[in-house]
Amino acid sequence: MRADHQAVLLRRRVFSPGFFSVTFRAPTLAREIAPGQFVMLEVAGRLRPYLRRAYSVADADPDAGETEFLVRRIGPGTAALEDLAEGSEAALLGPLGNGFSLAGLPPRARVAVVAGGIGAAPFPLLFRALTAAEIPADLYLGGRNAAELGFRSRFAEIVPGETFLSTDDGSLGEKGFVTDAFARRADGGHGPLYARVFACGPMPMFAALARVVQRLDCPSEFSTEAAMGCGFGACLGCVIPATEKPFVISCMEGPILPPGKIAWEKI
Repeated sequence: MRADHQAVLLRRRVFSPGFFSVTFRAPTLAREIAPGQFVMLEVAGRLRPYLRRAYSVADADPDAGETEFLVRRIGPGTAALEDLAEGSEAALLGPLGNGFSLAGLPPRARVAVVAGGIGAAPFPLLFRALTAAEIPADLYLGGRNAAELGFRSRFAEIVPGETFLSTDDGSLGEKGFVTDAFARRADGGHGPLYARVFACGPMPMFAALARVVQRLDCPSEFSTEAAMGCGFGACLGCVIPATEKPFVISCMEGPILPPGKIAWEKI
């Protein structure tokens, strides 16, 4: 049930310059959040940002009552989190949106998780759910260069399968786009290797990946990125061109959407 949770910052973990995670005590949110859902976060006492910012929940521990966010510093909103002192409070409005679905996966199914840069943020909690369901999953993690994957240690030992790294410039892992790395392995010769693909990243990555999964006829769920002002459908700031109607409202109908619902040629 959506609520405004007053959460206390317990700790911050720095992975590399500009990449960090923050963990809050938010017991009710930790119990209710599902993989792929998000919150609208506000740090009190700041003039900027003027509006709350949307953050996917990276992980949650219901027993400890903790909720984690994986963050890259890119502006005043993320800077406010990076500067927040331990013991300080933030308001977390959530859970918001829908989540990734494991329903309907056949026995012994294997799935793929494709992430572009900090688009990997919602996936630790998904890996937790996949591990609990005994569903093997491979992670395809890509970025422009090694520095953009400075948070990759967060995924060490939590992926219930193989991890494939790629960078555009070849400074880490395979050289090239993460979508190409996925495409090379996803065709098993007798149909797609994966029963489902979960993805999050920038829109150009999504557009390329949508073509790949369509060719493979592989069911997929994309965690869409869109600027959000409210998180519950009032401001219409997060609309995305759609195929079945003029647009979808990402925060209400998503953020998890099948790629076939998005009009990629209009983005």
